[in-house]
Amino acid sequence: MCRGRAPDLPRSVDVGGELVRAVRFHRIAPLAHVALRDARPDLAALLREDRDHALNQHVRVTASLAAIASTLAGTPWLVVKGPVLSESLHPVAGLRSYNDLDVLVAPADVRHAGERLLDSGWHVLATSDDLLNGEVAGELELGRAGGAVVDLHWSLVLSETLRGRFNAPTSELIERSVPLMVGPVEVRTLDPVDTLVHLCHHAALSGAVRLLHLLDVDQAARRVDDWDEVVRRARSWGAGPQVWLVLGRAERVLGTPVPSDLGRRLGLSRNFGRLMAAVDSVLPVPAVRREASWPRLVARAARPSASATAWTAMRNAFLGALNRARRAPTAAAVGPAGRRDVATWFAEVERVSRRPAAQQ
Repeated sequence: MCRGRAPDLPRSVDVGGELVRAVRFHRIAPLAHVALRDARPDLAALLREDRDHALNQHVRVTASLAAIASTLAGTPWLVVKGPVLSESLHPVAGLRSYNDLDVLVAPADVRHAGERLLDSGWHVLATSDDLLNGEVAGELELGRAGGAVVDLHWSLVLSETLRGRFNAPTSELIERSVPLMVGPVEVRTLDPVDTLVHLCHHAALSGAVRLLHLLDVDQAARRVDDWDEVVRRARSWGAGPQVWLVLGRAERVLGTPVPSDLGRRLGLSRNFGRLMAAVDSVLPVPAVRREASWPRLVARAARPSASATAWTAMRNAFLGALNRARRAPTAAAVGPAGRRDVATWFAEVERVSRRPAAQQ
């Protein structure tokens, strides 16, 4: 995107306003600033603040990574998404928008890692409801003065309900991890195949309607050599529909190179692919400007068959409309969880992670 020719756009305030709304929704404003600054400096100027914020956030996260590396020395841990994608999948580090820092440790290490971070100045941002709401959350949100928000994960599948559908074994992800320099800090992150499967899975559960997610997937797919291994891991996660849906969407929007028989190898029907293509033809991702949309509903509802996907999407749309029609109760202010709540969460993680994957 940064090396391409800027489109010929009318010089009008309305176009500028629409551009800003569109690229901010799709979370590509810093990249758009760079793409436009030579050909259309007037439009690029509208996005300079976004570029500066992204760069400053990347610097803040890099500093936080140095502190975390020192605190967690001796404990295996990975960084996923934000800073590693900024460094490895985008043309210039710091141009990818992201908000927080995702750190992954094995379930058996989450208590030790969490307590070391808390003892070294990090504090809990999650509420007790976030941690102890009947499901065991896959992450603990932490903050520190002047530092980035850190999501300490023991699983990349965030809810207990979703872990009943998807199996992403943390121990295997850590074992296959690879080193990467993020600024001056060497970290470990997911290998190229795990990166692609995780990005597709995460994008689909988020709706896969933001161009940033498709750009990530496009660049990750171009770094994969072994598509048989992509198929094997996607199926082992139970994420075949999510992987094919997002790669198909990236192929239609960005020309992402995808094997023509990928859907068949993932065990999915031609009707599933036809349904995804039909939804995207009616409302292509670049035209989406809000979260509530059929492409998002279908992506979040993806199941192994077209009929199950369509039925789930319609059910979710009905339930969403029903929930919006109800008057939401005023939520009482809730402060961050205390150390006792966090200790209870650690114990719950240890208990749940000992179950067979199908029972989690």
